[in-house]
Amino acid sequence: MNRTAIGFIAGIVIGALVGVLAGAGAMLVAFPFLFPPPAVNESVADMAGRDVAALLETRFREGTAGQDAAHWGRGGVRAYRSDDGDVLIELQSDFEVGPGPNFWVYLNSRGGIDDEADFEADAGRQRIARLKSFTGSQVYRADAGAFGAAGAVTIWCESFGQYIASADL
Repeated sequence: MNRTAIGFIAGIVIGALVGVLAGAGAMLVAFPFLFPPPAVNESVADMAGRDVAALLETRFREGTAGQDAAHWGRGGVRAYRSDDGDVLIELQSDFEVGPGPNFWVYLNSRGGIDDEADFEADAGRQRIARLKSFTGSQVYRADAGAFGAAGAVTIWCESFGQYIASADL
């Protein structure tokens, strides 16, 4: 085999590897847009088995420094005390975030979380649960002690370390 043939084969192999990696990366980004999870319509009354009084009500802040056209969230948040002493956090029916992979709900130990640096600087943050859907009412259970010490509820993208939205408590 001459040098030209070896170079040609090496170019094909390298091109194929780059193509596979680029395609896999593009699908990681595109998948949530192409196949979003269905909207969730949970209610606290359904989870608690009865109507319960709200402890507090707040909203995700819009237009913060960490938000952009791809990383944003909005809607209301309510918290309720459950019969077992835990707190039920309800993202209300107007809740919506821009689609993305691997979103999680966190409790931050302080309020005013506006971007990635604020989120990462909070050593007291606690991960609650994976976000169930990009839209609709959804309920998450949190320990009462952790909730009592929290200053904000934050949506965070684990895959890319991106701030999505935060609501001060």
